[in-house]
Amino acid sequence: MSDKSWKAWERRVAKRFGGERRGADFRGRTGGKNDIIVEGFSVEVKLLSRPTYGDMFNACLQAEGAKENVLDAAVAVVKKKGARDNDALVIMRLEEFERHYLGGSDD
Repeated sequence: MSDKSWKAWERRVAKRFGGERRGADFRGRTGGKNDIIVEGFSVEVKLLSRPTYGDMFNACLQAEGAKENVLDAAVAVVKKKGARDNDALVIMRLEEFERHYLGGSDD
């Protein structure tokens, strides 16, 4: 099987986070699993031709839904195909950011 560009992108993101790519283990009891196995984060990785706000928002929700630990910060790492890795975006919803970095409540 050839190495797909999105798989290679997931491996590079995993290395930057100090984790490892989950690979084929993608379904849990309550739904999908995050793309990167790393303590402290639930990471969803996307490589898209034309990323839209909707794509990025859904990636954030996917990361939140795949949390293995309630204390994990859910982030999406989104890159446009052909862009430099360093130009990818690391994004999270404002509510998630407040909860983890500004001491917001879990309400």
